[in-house]
Amino acid sequence: MRPEGNRLPPADSFTVGPRQIPASATLAGPIAVAQGSVDVSGHVNGDVFVVDGDAVVHRGAVVTGDVVSIGGRVTMDGGRVDGEIRMLSAPSGATVSSGERPPLTTWQSIKLVMGWFAVLVIIGLGVMIFAEPNMDGVVQGMERSFARAFWFGVLGEIMALPALLLICLGLVLTILGALLIPFAIVAYGIAVAGLLALGFLAVARLTGSIWSRPQSGTPASARAANLRSLLIGLTLYMGLWLLAAIFTWQPVTAAVLRGVALAVSWVAVTVGLGAAMLSRAGTRHLGGRAGAGTTRPAPNDLAWQTPTPVTGVTAARRPPTAIKDVV
Repeated sequence: MRPEGNRLPPADSFTVGPRQIPASATLAGPIAVAQGSVDVSGHVNGDVFVVDGDAVVHRGAVVTGDVVSIGGRVTMDGGRVDGEIRMLSAPSGATVSSGERPPLTTWQSIKLVMGWFAVLVIIGLGVMIFAEPNMDGVVQGMERSFARAFWFGVLGEIMALPALLLICLGLVLTILGALLIPFAIVAYGIAVAGLLALGFLAVARLTGSIWSRPQSGTPASARAANLRSLLIGLTLYMGLWLLAAIFTWQPVTAAVLRGVALAVSWVAVTVGLGAAMLSRAGTRHLGGRAGAGTTRPAPNDLAWQTPTPVTGVTAARRPPTAIKDVV
């Protein structure tokens, strides 16, 4: 073993990027390359070192020294190496550092928050257009009993996973149901996500209505007021996350602000989920049950069949129908 082949050349002798040695070239070693491959087709009087790359010795090439690759491979493609061929794996520390994701910068954190705000606004507009009565029902559930909605939301969060397991267990008991388990899991996830989104948007609208003036009048003005309340509420909740993103450069302050934003958001989502469960996704308006205090009149054609008074008059025989003579 040659003593000069046991040590790497100085750092300033390395070139960054791939390098080719043509067949007509004769170079004096050592040839040192980092973060790139070396293709040797000519004559090298000395060693060839490659860090984070491959060394390929093509047909007709001659390397009088060693060929060493750290973090790569040495490929003999018909050439000749008079010294030793060594292939070393990259240091473990370098591998770990290259795989770590750098922390988000302040601008990246702000863009992430603004992206989520835009997504929530789009979803909120869709709910306001296609399912505004459902949101009204959820808002009524929160207005009726805020504490009850919160505890129902906590119970729903605790029972979400056990309920899914029970559904899957029930499907496993049947041969056909076992095939539907993947579809049931997807449908269950979509339903839970829908309840969470509907509940949070309803909480945002209720919160925004505190800071906006209610307007009464035409349905169009009422819808505009609800939309304005929704935007104000989303701005308030996402503003906490935006404030935490602005202080990303200060780790301690950012951590405290994120904790506050997370706690407030969790309470809002929990209350919204509970109100959505109580109102059955807004289909059941808790302000008054159907049939309470109001009576639904029976059709006149069927009133005679009822043995008890329904329409406010005593039941009587059905009057005979007039039969016309057919000529």
